[in-house]
Amino acid sequence: MRRFALLLPLLSLLAFELTAPITTGSAATEMTFKEPVLVSANADQTAGEPSIRSAPDGTLYIVAPSGLGNIRTDNESGGGDIIWRSDDGGKTWQFLGSLDNQQGGGDADVAPDQDGVVWGAGLTLANTTAAISTDKGENFNVNPISSLSTVVDRQWIETYRNEPFAFLTTGQFNGSIILSRLERAPNDYPVVSNTVTVSGEDAYQWPGEIAVDEVDEEGLVYVGYNTAGGKRDDIKVARTDLQLGNLQLAKVTTTKGDTFDSFVAVDVDRAGNVYAVWTERRPRKLKKLGRTNTYLSASRDGGKNWTAPTRLNVRARTTTFPWVVAGSKGRVAVAYYGINHRGASPEKVVYPGRRIPKWKVWVSYSLNADSSSPTFIERRATGRLHEGNVCTSGTGCDSGTRDLLDFFQLDLNPCGKIVITYTDNSRDVVKKDGTRSKNEPELVAFVKQAAGPRFYTASPPEGARC
Repeated sequence: MRRFALLLPLLSLLAFELTAPITTGSAATEMTFKEPVLVSANADQTAGEPSIRSAPDGTLYIVAPSGLGNIRTDNESGGGDIIWRSDDGGKTWQFLGSLDNQQGGGDADVAPDQDGVVWGAGLTLANTTAAISTDKGENFNVNPISSLSTVVDRQWIETYRNEPFAFLTTGQFNGSIILSRLERAPNDYPVVSNTVTVSGEDAYQWPGEIAVDEVDEEGLVYVGYNTAGGKRDDIKVARTDLQLGNLQLAKVTTTKGDTFDSFVAVDVDRAGNVYAVWTERRPRKLKKLGRTNTYLSASRDGGKNWTAPTRLNVRARTTTFPWVVAGSKGRVAVAYYGINHRGASPEKVVYPGRRIPKWKVWVSYSLNADSSSPTFIERRATGRLHEGNVCTSGTGCDSGTRDLLDFFQLDLNPCGKIVITYTDNSRDVVKKDGTRSKNEPELVAFVKQAAGPRFYTASPPEGARC
């Protein structure tokens, strides 16, 4: 494996983190959001950790796992990895059923290409299902064995322009991460052509979503992850070409806190700059409780060297599940769940004598994120969506604390405005000790940017719905 030369003078920046300038608002770039919309029509369409993507014409897709064996839904959805579509910019949503013919339901992801062909991925037991739709999600051709490794978890999928192939990444239970190339066969079924291991066995969490540079003719493919370091972890980003060759691996930073609580998400702007985001548990100092902060680092040279991490959260003192989307040069938005309470981690923010924390969606955004001194503005995007602790430790958590599952996503519509899908767990009734006297099925919700900066500087495609 060829590795990047990391010990360069530029990387002396990694000895510290940037914490300023970060503001909570600006009159010149004020961002507001519209009222949220419920995507789930009712409790029969319960699901968590939703993914969202916008097609070039403005068609929006949301996909989310309903649980293996239809355990989270009744016969209305049929189970599996369920999908919705909006043809009016997110005002209304049409339920399309299962993208994997009810064979999955453990995890889900979706990615339309530049021609509107929709690629989807689901988790079926310990393997991945890939699917292709040529009619805007009305029907999918499904391949239930779409990974050359059979014991995997948490897959992501991504397309490249309008080419007849896509990329699928998964985590293996031995701790390594694999990246596969899928081909669109003549019968519109996805088939695996080749696979490469993009990490050693040091990967801690599963990979963050794939990012593909569609402007660069080489079509560089990026995958981020963190190592199992404990109190100090390494954030790493792997890069390959479209044929999964020329694999290169770079260390973004060694953290000052534990990165247990989230995936390392990556994206690429239209100038080829790469961005990585993650969270860190920072321990308590003196008598104060700790924080869980969200950080971003940027690379201006194709993932070889990275800027010092910038802390994004200010008003939100404990954050989890950050996701990043990049538009034109330097224009980046990061969404995360946040509260203004301190705590040892997102899993422990309920303490005797304190108010029960109310989690909301926050967005931190920048118009110069590729700079060595970026400026970020933090805005709240939603009201309360969950109360109490947020479990990030899997299935062994207290009832009701795992309902948000492990992530949520944002994207940009063709006009360069932010669109977000998240898990709405606001119907639960939480007692003062953090336990639940009412634990309702969680729903999928959507919220859209109303005002503020556009993240694409170019005009949208003619006829695109924003």
